[in-house]
Amino acid sequence: MTIQELVPWAQVASTLIAGIGIAVSVALGIATLNNSRKDRLSKIEPNLLFNIGGQQVKAIIHNLTAIPGLSQQDPDVVNFLKSIEAGQKAIYLDGRYGQLFNHGAGPALSVSIWFRPERITVDDKERPLDPSELSSPPYTREWNIVTPTPANLPPGAEASFGILPVCVFASAAEARAIAGMIYIECQDQTGRPFYWSQPAMFFVDRSAPSLTVSFGRRPS
Repeated sequence: MTIQELVPWAQVASTLIAGIGIAVSVALGIATLNNSRKDRLSKIEPNLLFNIGGQQVKAIIHNLTAIPGLSQQDPDVVNFLKSIEAGQKAIYLDGRYGQLFNHGAGPALSVSIWFRPERITVDDKERPLDPSELSSPPYTREWNIVTPTPANLPPGAEASFGILPVCVFASAAEARAIAGMIYIECQDQTGRPFYWSQPAMFFVDRSAPSLTVSFGRRPS
């Protein structure tokens, strides 16, 4: 093959090499942009956690006539209030609980918690809640979502709660404790959702009266 014949092939090879170089350069540029975006987002991520340990709050025992945080015209609320025994009492807080801290680098917006009950202690005997109970008030998800004050937490800030999950608030007089998992939800300032979970137990002392909330370590 003569030199003249090799020239076109050399030009093709040169073009291919240049194209590969451009593709690699674009790929590296995109990777750099993605890493830069991830780095920026990590600097605004919230990180919410309850202080580990117990918190005791004074309580007031009153007749159960309404469900706080829910519409009293809701058919489920109406039916539940009709189903309870006459004179059943509810646990109203005379104080606040929580100590929910934002340990992250960015603000946590629209914070809420859902307490999912798993076990109940009645007359000193603990038992698991069965699926039929968990699918009915007062144990359903919608009945046990609570919003803190404040609902938006800047880094280093703390939130607390003035009402109880309904499964604790409206628990039967024989109930001594309800244990389960708290799911913490929020958004960052870009609207990204964040979720965490933490074990919790609510101890009820109707003689004092008082309520103790105990938070465990976040699952790994």
